[in-house]
Amino acid sequence: MINVPKYNKENRKKHIEQLPKGAYVCKIMNIEEAKSKAGKDMVKIYFDIAEGDFKGFYEKQYKDNTSEDKVWSYDATMYLIIPSEGCQPFITERWDTFWANIEDSNNGYVFAGDEKKTRGKVFGGVFRIEQTEANNGNIYDHTRLAYTVIAQDIRDGKITKLPNDKLVGVEGSAEDFVNNVPESSAEDLPWK
Repeated sequence: MINVPKYNKENRKKHIEQLPKGAYVCKIMNIEEAKSKAGKDMVKIYFDIAEGDFKGFYEKQYKDNTSEDKVWSYDATMYLIIPSEGCQPFITERWDTFWANIEDSNNGYVFAGDEKKTRGKVFGGVFRIEQTEANNGNIYDHTRLAYTVIAQDIRDGKITKLPNDKLVGVEGSAEDFVNNVPESSAEDLPWK
């Protein structure tokens, strides 16, 4: 017989549910200023699912996490570079699209630069699977926000085609986003 040490069932690693790719109405939980790895000014937008079967998905995930150094899910965090003179057109387009979708999703709301007033505002989010490769070579799937739309378009079922997944080893895939992600922090939810 093998001498098996005593174990504690409470230490069993719990399976973390993954949000299915699709289109969801999301809400802003918090926004804060940040710097990209390249030193560019950006905003870090924390969001959650606001409606439907997956309402509160990321907040539940956060609350269920028992580790001491828990942080809001990377999968529910969006980074937007703040446009500056001479920046790439896609940076300005992405910025303008996000805020236009926020305004059009929240009747009467006009973004005037006060990030505190954006908490609780909704937007439409279209999600896809994005893979990341760990230092040990393991590949992990994440359901990530691909782009934003007007929330009502999701409610009305107008989003019928989902974007292609970003797979490791496929041209133009996983590295597209990496250079703009700021250094991660281990701080607790600042808006709680």
